[in-house]
Amino acid sequence: METTDILFRTHLKYQIGANSDEVQVRKVTRDEIENIDLHRCTFSDFKTFLAYIRDNYPDYYFSDAAIEAVKPTGFNENEKYDFVSLTDYAKHTAITIGNMTLFNELQKLASAIELSNINQYDFDPQPPVYEELGSCVVGGANIDAYKLTAYFHESSTKERPIVAVRSYSIGTKTYLFNPDIIDIHFIYKPNATLMEAFAYMCYEDYRQHRASQSFDRLLISGDVDVESLEDMYSNHYDLHVYDRTN
Repeated sequence: METTDILFRTHLKYQIGANSDEVQVRKVTRDEIENIDLHRCTFSDFKTFLAYIRDNYPDYYFSDAAIEAVKPTGFNENEKYDFVSLTDYAKHTAITIGNMTLFNELQKLASAIELSNINQYDFDPQPPVYEELGSCVVGGANIDAYKLTAYFHESSTKERPIVAVRSYSIGTKTYLFNPDIIDIHFIYKPNATLMEAFAYMCYEDYRQHRASQSFDRLLISGDVDVESLEDMYSNHYDLHVYDRTN
């Protein structure tokens, strides 16, 4: 199957509030997901795996509509697909059509899928870890301004650093429901989103014991333009430039 044949079933009518109608009938058990290979499985298995992650891991929450969005053209309920590739392609397509709400949801799916590379799924629900690595404010004044705070995700290790980014609306004084969860080693440096660049720079500042904030310096330099939170996902930056000068 060619990924170029993928057609989003929901990209024109997608609503982020779709999850309000979702009812979880039962909890998925670990035994049900241990043998699921997301590179070759049915949609039912794919959904079962994500349901387990969503139920047991506090920082991963996404709507069923986002899961449905990765279905390919000519979808067959009994056919096995590579849902890792489909989700990655879905993210890029969401950017292409300008649906950043859908892209943000698919980012959560991609982060959850990364957990399939870890050969265990015993997650103890815990409150988020707030060891702050760095922060910045993006957007305009009042309701359009957001404070971004980066911190080590609870699954982060020295060998595999994972950074979470919490977004706080200064105007409405509320946190966005889902943090962005970014595996530092999986960032595509030549074309990183600004959200990934922010997480990476905060991590590097922490690792190298810098007092100043690298991402703040990038914003002040004028090399990137951030007028809204959506720009953090739609605009990109070459982190190799940052590495060479730091």
